[in-house]
Amino acid sequence: MRIGVGLGSLLVGLAAATSHAHAGVAIERLQVDGGQTVLVVRGQFEFTDKPESLKAAAAASGARVITFDSNGGNVYAAMAFGRAIRALELETIQLRAAECASACALAFVGGVRRSADPGSIGVHQSSFSSDAQIDGHQAVAAVQAMTAEIMTYLMEMGVDPKLLQLSLSIPSSDIRYLTAAEMTQYGVTNSVATMGEIVGPTAANAAPAVPVKQVRTIPIGSASEDRALQFVAEYHDAWSKPNAEALAFMSTVYADTVSFYGKAISRDQVLREKATFAERWPKRAYSVKHGSVRVDCGSTCAVSGIVEWFVRSLRRAKTSSGAAEFSLVWDPSTNRIMSESGNVLTTDRKSLEPARIISQWHEQNGDCRGGPGDSDETWRACGRRESIGAKLQAVGWCYGREGEYGYQMEWHVCGR
Repeated sequence: MRIGVGLGSLLVGLAAATSHAHAGVAIERLQVDGGQTVLVVRGQFEFTDKPESLKAAAAASGARVITFDSNGGNVYAAMAFGRAIRALELETIQLRAAECASACALAFVGGVRRSADPGSIGVHQSSFSSDAQIDGHQAVAAVQAMTAEIMTYLMEMGVDPKLLQLSLSIPSSDIRYLTAAEMTQYGVTNSVATMGEIVGPTAANAAPAVPVKQVRTIPIGSASEDRALQFVAEYHDAWSKPNAEALAFMSTVYADTVSFYGKAISRDQVLREKATFAERWPKRAYSVKHGSVRVDCGSTCAVSGIVEWFVRSLRRAKTSSGAAEFSLVWDPSTNRIMSESGNVLTTDRKSLEPARIISQWHEQNGDCRGGPGDSDETWRACGRRESIGAKLQAVGWCYGREGEYGYQMEWHVCGR
């Protein structure tokens, strides 16, 4: 079952949903594109909140998808809601424009399938309410009991209990919003759904979703210029992947005869050139500099721009980085490259780190975290950041170490 839900309609609807029940949290019904119903769990969880209200709302509306607008609250109530969501085999989705923080994250992971925008799920330490009458010994015992219950619950929901370790490192007065990579790493999300659609639930004992190999996903019928821009992004994303995946992609995107750096050669010759380069530099990160691409489309599209790179060979103990101008002629009717050329603008002598790519990541991270939540450009910046981050990981660079958070996290060689 697939439920297509427009992101825009969901964002607008969150501000005008119809309430179904009132307690610490309210269960609200939201009608989205196509007549589908999404349930919104809004407010702060209280000990008196019972999941029966959610069960009744789901039964009455036929909704199969849950989203949240909650800054947390009572841990036990949130876990009860999460177990009810799992028992009903519902899906959970979270938008960055809303919030699901603290105890709400426990309810979110109850979803059979779970997808979330980067920065939309926040975690920190649990704490007692300000009016709790409890002495030191009781507090220690209560914290230990709560920690054990949360860990058991996370494992029950298929979430890595190391998420609890991260949460405990964040003071209750602060909050740590998870990146897309962290949500995947800890099992907070498990769905391949994009934020433009919601994928319906599967059986609770279904196998976890596995990554789907992306080859070309250019939408048919969109403007040629937009399709050309997407193709160029996918081209450099693919070239940054391991050799087998990169060369498999390249085998699908060249015409039978290609003008390759001023010489007309066959596709097979182009692929041999690519394979030779890939063997020489098996670890590659190629990232187009945002705002540098120019597109001019007629019957074919001329696309040019600046790409920054970092490549390394562990076997040869060599690295190379720099910036180059690239130029492609791409046929939108066949999705094939007719011509390819370019020239190196600068190389970074004796550079051992992907400083250019890291700089691109920080730029997009700033636009993602600092942009308005209802802006399309904010979402695009978040997507570019995740793409750049994946390329850095592909060349052996990781962001932050276990136990670090916030200002402490930096890019570094993985394992050091």
